Amino acid sequence: MYSSVQEAFLRAAADFPDKPAVVGTERTLTYREYAAAALSVAAALEERGEDECVAFLLPTSQAFALMYFGTLLSGRIPVPLNFFLAPEELSHIIGDCKAKSVFTVKFFKKTARTLPAETVLAEEFIPAALSQSPAAAKTANRTATILYTSGTTGAPKGVVLSQENVLSNVEGCIEHFGFDSHHRVLSILPLFHTFALTTTLALPAVAGATAVLAERFDSGRAVRAIQEHSITTVVAVPSMYRAMLRSLEKADADLSSLELPISGGEPLGEECFDVYRDRHSVTLLEGYGLTETSPVISANTPQAMKPHTVGRPLANLEVRVADAAGQDAGINVDGEIWVRGPSVMVGYLNLPEESRKAMTGNGFFRTGDMGRIDYEGYLRITGRIKEMIISAGENVFPGEVERVLAKHPGVVEAAVIGVPEKLRGEAPKAFVILLEGAETTQEDLKAFCREHIAHYKVPVAVEFREEFPRGPTGKVLKQRLVQDVGGRHKDTR
Repeated sequence: MYSSVQEAFLRAAADFPDKPAVVGTERTLTYREYAAAALSVAAALEERGEDECVAFLLPTSQAFALMYFGTLLSGRIPVPLNFFLAPEELSHIIGDCKAKSVFTVKFFKKTARTLPAETVLAEEFIPAALSQSPAAAKTANRTATILYTSGTTGAPKGVVLSQENVLSNVEGCIEHFGFDSHHRVLSILPLFHTFALTTTLALPAVAGATAVLAERFDSGRAVRAIQEHSITTVVAVPSMYRAMLRSLEKADADLSSLELPISGGEPLGEECFDVYRDRHSVTLLEGYGLTETSPVISANTPQAMKPHTVGRPLANLEVRVADAAGQDAGINVDGEIWVRGPSVMVGYLNLPEESRKAMTGNGFFRTGDMGRIDYEGYLRITGRIKEMIISAGENVFPGEVERVLAKHPGVVEAAVIGVPEKLRGEAPKAFVILLEGAETTQEDLKAFCREHIAHYKVPVAVEFREEFPRGPTGKVLKQRLVQDVGGRHKDTR
């Protein structure tokens, strides 16, 4: 195993010098050019006297890739910033990691200038850096990156990931998926997100594969890119796959190059999975991970596939499902998912008590997710502990209700939260996006639910929405729905 991410990257560059490494909107960098450019950026960062943490507010782009590896090669720690966060949240991050500068592009300049750090434009900094000769790599920092959680339920927390954390996850993915240098990865997720950073930037760079970077997600362009670049690997969230389906309906696209169409970030609906499989001969591979685990925990593969699960764990991770007493819950029994292994985070930056609470005494990370493991070792996610609804003493997992609602022919997507209820204390409420032209009513959906789940799991109310509040990867922000419940007129048809 290599000692650092940057060492593995430089080894790949030496092994595949003339191979396309990063395909951007304007040009393609070979591995030789990629490594030389990153080393020049490293030299420029050293010349500027940057502090240990280097923050950047950048879209998915070659600039991001060069800043990431340039920072690592300078012996510093990259801190990618979520450009969907509010200035107040970003300012908290800058103060927390003590970054001296924020490297950004003109598009984000207005936001960057509100932050308590010097604004450096990548459009000026990188060309100037590339005009200099590459310098030798500095001694690697033990920390490979600090990634901040989205902050939807509080101030963003910095997840500290070591070199071993990231490398072990990359190597685990290489073994799990059979990933190698022949792969061509389409990167359509924002690279500040752990799912994208590991699987669409670090993974291809270590394996000598090619990464095709898209600055923003456009479903039509994504479909065309798959064909134009013979993409083998797409890493996306379900909302992106659903958007691409609409583009596929308008164009007779060839998706035959896809080998690893991976879905994660939130549950993949059965209908979406079935349409890709039946109409386009594409089997979406659902997986599961968290920022704190660098991130991949488990995933389906072409060789080991069970629909509507998140696959088997990576070989270098230990995953168990624990009951309330911390004992094994048993086969096909719900419990909290615990993970132990080399890709589990060092901890939360400047939050020792939070770090301690996240871990068990014997080194397992408590994910806060509920799930079950079947007889064949496949993991199924059933909900979040914090989202669990206790209705008259019975446990209701929103994910189960959402899956039932999604089976209704008039429903495109559903989200379920708990709301106060006089008799039961708490009860499920559903938010639903209907298929265009559908005339389904609240009572229709309640009746449909009663056919498939216990009466106490049936939503007490259904609110129809045109769209849901979403995070940067398309994940539904349920906390926003909870906040919306109070005081507003409800459309219950």
